Amino acid sequence: MMKRRFRSKLVWAWVWAIANSFLIHSFLNPSPALAQSTVSPGLVQRVINLFNPPRNRNSGAAAGRQFAGAGRDLCPPTSTPLTALVPNTNLGLTLDANPTLWFYIPYAASQGYETEFVLIDAEENDVYKQNFALPEEPGVISIQIPEQVALEAGDSYRWVISVMCNPENRSGDATVNGWIQRVDSENLDDQLAAATLENKMLLYSETICGTNC
Repeated sequence: MMKRRFRSKLVWAWVWAIANSFLIHSFLNPSPALAQSTVSPGLVQRVINLFNPPRNRNSGAAAGRQFAGAGRDLCPPTSTPLTALVPNTNLGLTLDANPTLWFYIPYAASQGYETEFVLIDAEENDVYKQNFALPEEPGVISIQIPEQVALEAGDSYRWVISVMCNPENRSGDATVNGWIQRVDSENLDDQLAAATLENKMLLYSETICGTNC
């Protein structure tokens, strides 16, 4: 049982590593807050699938919305909706005080819409808010939490990204949301320094995934 769990964690550690490497190397002209990829739609769908593994029914993760739905959205329908590249629990764990979040935006700048990203703390305060124009063509973008908004270890934050297709009727935004929490990495560096490669991967997956991978 432990061996199977170990292999499962290694697999998902590699999935995260491959997906992040794939996305990072796909970006051109990055800026500290926003970058756009030139990934083809087919490859984007493969990356989206990597971030949508079978859910652990006992995970108990906070509710969120990974894909923009068709209910009240006033934005034109697309084959692939506005999508957050996060596990389907919608709870992302990070060791970074200024993590980077990834999203697939299915609309282009020529459509004239604006996009809004908001980070909200546990007291429902907006700790970071950014509006930006759509990319030149549909694709994957990254949004990095800036240095002046460092996540506190152990605290959970809600993020919301919206495409405003009609600014006068925000109820029709294409929107996805989820949660991110910074994991306290105290003593992790010392453990990693003395660990083998396999144990390093296990430590990372235990820290980031817990029992949900």
